[in-house]
Amino acid sequence: MTDEPIDLHWDPVFAEALLGKTLLMNLTFLDDDGEVVERQQFFGVVIDATEDEGVVLDLMGEHDGDTYTLPPQTSAIQPAAEGVTSLAGDKPDFVVSWIIHGPPDVPEAANDDV
Repeated sequence: MTDEPIDLHWDPVFAEALLGKTLLMNLTFLDDDGEVVERQQFFGVVIDATEDEGVVLDLMGEHDGDTYTLPPQTSAIQPAAEGVTSLAGDKPDFVVSWIIHGPPDVPEAANDDV
């Protein structure tokens, strides 16, 4: 038996299995009073998944070519139920939903010239 704490939020085997799979991400942004400010939905392919960096998506659809990094918490990612689709009609392998207290975020352009 070991005294090292077990991280219940990060599963390295599951993270590895996510590579190349599609993921539908639903984000709900709340203000300081807990009121919904905005909802966002992104669909993409998992291109990287590490405990240090998180789960990186190569986005498809409206944000094609951009990337979005999710927190390193594989416990929040679930297999997509039958019939679940993105707003554009794409069928994901997995889904994740987050409620965020703070301003909306935007995907990072993958090829921005700075």
